[in-house]
Amino acid sequence: MKKILSVALALVMALAICVPAFAVKTISDKEPGAATSIVKTSTLKEDGTSGESYKVIIPANTTIPWGNPSADLIYSAEAHLGYGKKLRVTVEGNNKMVLKEDAGETLEYALSGDVSYVSDRPVVNGVSKTVTLSITEKAWANAIVGAYTGILTFTAAVVK
Repeated sequence: MKKILSVALALVMALAICVPAFAVKTISDKEPGAATSIVKTSTLKEDGTSGESYKVIIPANTTIPWGNPSADLIYSAEAHLGYGKKLRVTVEGNNKMVLKEDAGETLEYALSGDVSYVSDRPVVNGVSKTVTLSITEKAWANAIVGAYTGILTFTAAVVK
């Protein structure tokens, strides 16, 4: 057993000596001239996580004054993605808000503007986009005065 362990340890030490010989280049009076060194980046951060990231900041709540024909919702996006990748953000809703006291009473709306955004490159630095929620005069005229609520879904994804 001692012989096998000795041979294995000797082999590991011999291989360890070879690695530094390939890791450096020497310029000296015996070998004058120039040498090159390769510098490269990693796609990982120091903690081992991916260097790719994105962030989309959306409004948590938006209040529309009674009778206003529209409200703008502004969202922003940042991304640092790999080559050939893009950030896509979509905004969807069911086009009606529901009265707090009676789910049968609704207030219809339409979304327009930047409801679908795809970045033109992998790096996006703080771009702002606007989604407009519009309520027609007819919808306001037929609505019971009250607090209506609805949910908009913002979806962010990396696409090629």
